[in-house]
Amino acid sequence: MMRTPLYSSQQPARSCSLRTFALVAVLLGCGFAASPAKAQTSATVSVNTSSAMGSVPSQGGYGVDSSVYDGYMTNQGLGAALKTGGFNAIRYPGGSYADIFNFISGSDNTLNAGGYFAAGDTFDNWIADLIKPSGAKGVITINYGSNTTNNGPATTSEAANWVQYANIANNEGIVYWEIGNEIYGNGYYASGNWEYDLHVLNQSASARQGNPALSPSAYGTNAAAFIKAMKAVDPNIKCGVFLSTSPWVPGWNQGVLQAISSGLQGTGYTLDFVIDHWYPGGTDAQVLAAPSTVSSEISTFRSAIQQYYTLGNGSQIQILVTETAASRNGGLFPYLFTADEFLSWFEQGASNVEYQELNSGVFENSSANTPDGPWYGVQFDSIVARPGDRLVSASSSNSLLRAHGVRRSDGQVSIVLINDDPNNSTNVSVSVSGGSLSTSGTKYTFGNANFSPGANTPNSGISSSSISGVGNTFTISVPAYTSVAVVIPQASTNTANLIANGNYVISNYQTGLVLDDPAFSKTNGAFLDMWPTNGGSNQTWTVTNLGNNYISITSAYSGLAMDVYGGSTSSGAQIDQWPWSNTSNQIWKVVSMGNGNYELLSQRSGLALGVPAETSGSRSSSLLNGTGLDQETVTGAADQLWSFNN
Repeated sequence: MMRTPLYSSQQPARSCSLRTFALVAVLLGCGFAASPAKAQTSATVSVNTSSAMGSVPSQGGYGVDSSVYDGYMTNQGLGAALKTGGFNAIRYPGGSYADIFNFISGSDNTLNAGGYFAAGDTFDNWIADLIKPSGAKGVITINYGSNTTNNGPATTSEAANWVQYANIANNEGIVYWEIGNEIYGNGYYASGNWEYDLHVLNQSASARQGNPALSPSAYGTNAAAFIKAMKAVDPNIKCGVFLSTSPWVPGWNQGVLQAISSGLQGTGYTLDFVIDHWYPGGTDAQVLAAPSTVSSEISTFRSAIQQYYTLGNGSQIQILVTETAASRNGGLFPYLFTADEFLSWFEQGASNVEYQELNSGVFENSSANTPDGPWYGVQFDSIVARPGDRLVSASSSNSLLRAHGVRRSDGQVSIVLINDDPNNSTNVSVSVSGGSLSTSGTKYTFGNANFSPGANTPNSGISSSSISGVGNTFTISVPAYTSVAVVIPQASTNTANLIANGNYVISNYQTGLVLDDPAFSKTNGAFLDMWPTNGGSNQTWTVTNLGNNYISITSAYSGLAMDVYGGSTSSGAQIDQWPWSNTSNQIWKVVSMGNGNYELLSQRSGLALGVPAETSGSRSSSLLNGTGLDQETVTGAADQLWSFNN
């Protein structure tokens, strides 16, 4: 969507195109003056953990958009702040800006049509200051609309050169590549001409409306050429095109999918994903209700793929939502929308959701890296529904009380309750089927009480506390405009050990380095680090099972136990070695993440053993030999995955 003006000399303000209002009509099926739903103070929620829905993507699901007009995109520490918030995908170089952005090299880019390029927002700096510190996956929108001389459409060679630079020359491993941005807005339809597309040079409405060079068939045919050129450079990338559910672009999905099928027929290449941009509008109540329509949005896309895409991989085509946002920025209202929306998309099988946008959206538009409501929405979701976790069927009897169920990879079950009633708390009777749950768990709360009236930023963060009296049936109160999640373990205590007692070399998935007692230290309090494997006893660790997949980890050389420094419960606390004292900051919960990888969660804090995020802007500081370790908010990111080898 064209959220920002093309012609700007300052940080652009967000603006809506006509397409926003089309989406309101399609998705909500109601006028802007609809009466609010009648307030209720009770709800019945049913969760069936045996009824599986979509999963939280194992990588790159929780996303955000970044744009080259953003003067604060390369703020020091911004990437680390994204990691803390659970974000693991970042899009570049912007929405409509992508179709005026010409990639020359990692440090040399140009903009057509008078666009504003903020100093320092180059591809190399985006990698260094956002991707590397956050550990996120990149999503690139290549230029479809304009060439480097601004006298014709973008070339396939420019896109192929970008793939070459990113993935072959610099091994960045960027998988997802969008072909242009919202090309249905190029003037072919009378509904709008916000997208810069020089397949027709004349910008007048009369020259563009109905012009075959701007048609959905032309986009599909041209997209096939881009896919062939880009995958010839790196066959491991995935390429995607834009679809739409708007009634104002009739025939778009059919024309695009049929043409791209024809263009790729017999080449060995396929379309990998389709893209949705979703901006529900209307009253606050209507926007908060909109996530309930996500299933219809997904169904429309799937139906179009099944009907019009003729290559053999139609059922494997992914759906990425690379732009979405509440109808206004701020604190509590967009928080509630975000917390509900992301889980709703994942339930329906979306592979990625990206909030628009980095600053003036997820963060305040300043150099302070101050998070707004949507940042907390993603953090809340990523704590209770981590990458790789499975969403399950959940229903609520109250339309203002949104419910989600999560079957986590560690065997626990999350019940997420979001109260969209601005005035009344809701007493919720919860029933969970599909397994026997413990009577105690962990409760997470965030919402109205965290914000001063009208504030964009909260006074305090997400709270967590132990809760008893839960299980397969329980009752809980959810305050007005607040989200509550309860994470409950399985009732059984007879859990087989995931890692047997013994000696291991412990490797980090992201860095490829191993857990190391630096310089063969026997000093109490020596901080542990990462180092290439050397076969030494200072890299051999003794695992002792303590029951229910809690373990201690002791250095075979020093005899000291891996320990959270000072018994801290704070994210970012360092990891040291200390004489074994059987305290909770020396005990680690093993959680299987699949493929021989595990999370290690501190029993005391519940935080994950990880590799600290970069804060200096250096492209690879977290990968250097000697990097220390810390405990972090659980995200399932690559730096929090460990393998045990003996």
